Amino acid sequence: MASVHEVELLAEVGVMLLLFTIGLELSLGKLMEMRRLVLVGGGAQVGLAIVAGGLAALALGLPMNSAVFIGFLVSLSSTAIVLKVMQERGEMGGPHGPPTLGVLVFQDLIVVPMLLMIPLLAGQAQDPIKELGMFVIKAIGIGLLVWFGARRYVPMALVRVVRLRDPELFLMTLLMLGLGIALLTAQAGLSLALGAFLAGLVVSESDYGHHALSMVMPFRDVFTSLFFVSVGMLMDAGFFAAHLPQVLIGAALLIAIKALLTGGASLLAGTTVAAAAGAGIALAQVGEFSFVLAQAGMDAGLMDDEGRQYFLAISVATMAVTPVLVALAGGWGRKIASIPFLKTQFAEREDDIDAPFSPLGHLLVVGFGANGHAVWELAQRQGIPCRVLETNPDTVRRERANGVDIHFGDASREDVLHHAGLDKALALVVTVPAASATQHVVAAAKAACPDIPVVARTPFFTEGETLRELGAEHVVVVDREASVALITRILKLTRATPQEIAEETLWVRRHEDYDA
Repeated sequence: MASVHEVELLAEVGVMLLLFTIGLELSLGKLMEMRRLVLVGGGAQVGLAIVAGGLAALALGLPMNSAVFIGFLVSLSSTAIVLKVMQERGEMGGPHGPPTLGVLVFQDLIVVPMLLMIPLLAGQAQDPIKELGMFVIKAIGIGLLVWFGARRYVPMALVRVVRLRDPELFLMTLLMLGLGIALLTAQAGLSLALGAFLAGLVVSESDYGHHALSMVMPFRDVFTSLFFVSVGMLMDAGFFAAHLPQVLIGAALLIAIKALLTGGASLLAGTTVAAAAGAGIALAQVGEFSFVLAQAGMDAGLMDDEGRQYFLAISVATMAVTPVLVALAGGWGRKIASIPFLKTQFAEREDDIDAPFSPLGHLLVVGFGANGHAVWELAQRQGIPCRVLETNPDTVRRERANGVDIHFGDASREDVLHHAGLDKALALVVTVPAASATQHVVAAAKAACPDIPVVARTPFFTEGETLRELGAEHVVVVDREASVALITRILKLTRATPQEIAEETLWVRRHEDYDA
């Protein structure tokens, strides 16, 4: 048992590093942009899952406090597995990427209040109202401290460290900052994990957030692996085998119910049916923070050892199929959205396009990130009518207020493209960052209007030929264009002639090693 305890301690470090990197990837600005998906989508998902899990536990004869605790456990999903698989598949920029991330962010934030609620559920808190009030006061105080630190002091300190050009010192500074804020939150009665998340947010507001993320990621992967090892050490393989039918039925029911609830919560946040269904499928498992809650619940007497073994077995089963579910989420989401009843019931979710177009034709731009915004500005300067399709409702509302002709719609659906005036467009420009989402949009556009010229971006060489096979006439490979820019700068430094520069860049674009 001593070895198990030591692995659990290392696993807690893994959880802290996981939340630290999540904070690095998000930033305060991004959290504000995603506030509807986080607060409405995530809040509704957690609330619905707690109610459903609690009712199921009551039906099994558990007391009310334990039932609510079970609701806490099943409401959380796996940030580590889902985000890793989606990032590897390049689907974070797809339609179901934003609602998936929004729900996961809310779940990671709500873990701390859940941990604080455990003594209340177990009847161990002497004055629940006073303790809850103190938690709110402490959380506000630490939040203000972090806000001022992120805006002024931390960026200034990191600048001085970076000027020393010592990578080891930079890494040590990051670790000290993360541990320092984590200890501050722990001393305030909150949690180490929350402090690590706040530390990540602080660093992300500086100019060195991406560099910090690249340095911390290898450590995170190692310690997160130890976390899952600790879960395996806690689970009784004999119990799993002896109760295999019950475990498999429980896992299947949990996946189905969570998928439905998460999809419904995403719809409440204003996403399309395809995005909501994809997010529901991707988040249908139990998360790693549920194991942290389970241990705290065991210590407080809210769960016995048999209940924990059932929970561990079902959770591990749901996690085992998560990579497959995440891989299928986007495609299944589009199929679900094509069901006639859902298309009719949520027709206003799929497009909100009703304005007439100029007879001169227009550019139809899919995605309004940095590349989409650049195309829009070009169209404005050249006097070309331009319309944008975007699946992030917050982006649509913000940019529409700025005068952009932007509309909410999933461009991988032919009916949405038709409503957007694809047949009247001069060209379709696909700027979404996800390679798989780009392929779906190009395929839908060519099926709906075979003669439409398509300009598509893709991050990788290997995706270019696939897009051409789908019908894209002009494919901009980001990797290749970066190579062209680098070679052009180098040749200018060596005082090459314009003709030599043109020949070399042409060679880069035509050579088979660079040609997608």
